[in-house]
Amino acid sequence: MKSSLVLASAVFLSLVPMHAQSLPEGPGKSTFENTCGGCHGADIVIGQTGTRDVWQDTVDSMRSRGALGTDDDFKTIVNYLTMYFGVPVNVNSAPAKELVDNLNLTSAEADAIVKARDKSKFKDYSDLAKVDGLDIKKLDPVKSRIKF
Repeated sequence: MKSSLVLASAVFLSLVPMHAQSLPEGPGKSTFENTCGGCHGADIVIGQTGTRDVWQDTVDSMRSRGALGTDDDFKTIVNYLTMYFGVPVNVNSAPAKELVDNLNLTSAEADAIVKARDKSKFKDYSDLAKVDGLDIKKLDPVKSRIKF
């Protein structure tokens, strides 16, 4: 009886769409789901990365094919995709502008990272928490894209 229950649970869980569990929480998630989910699942973006320009081109293409939403909806979607599915950034080598553009940091925060790494390269995420002038919580949503 117990093994039947385990098997039934496993079968049920395999029927739950993967994208329902995989999209990161954050501003724009519901807009993405409501606007894009009518035509395809989230699995189309999961595992992909792109710059803001790449995501803008993708959204513009979907819009030209009939995706429905407001200008604000599409801007929100591009922001969401850029934040959570942006390109990886190596904080030990990226120029300050790249840190600003891809990690949603201010110029002052990016400069603080560059100054700190000039003294000692970062080994892991905990090293970034020690950078004066950087609010490490801002990096939490993009932690998976930060490389060392």
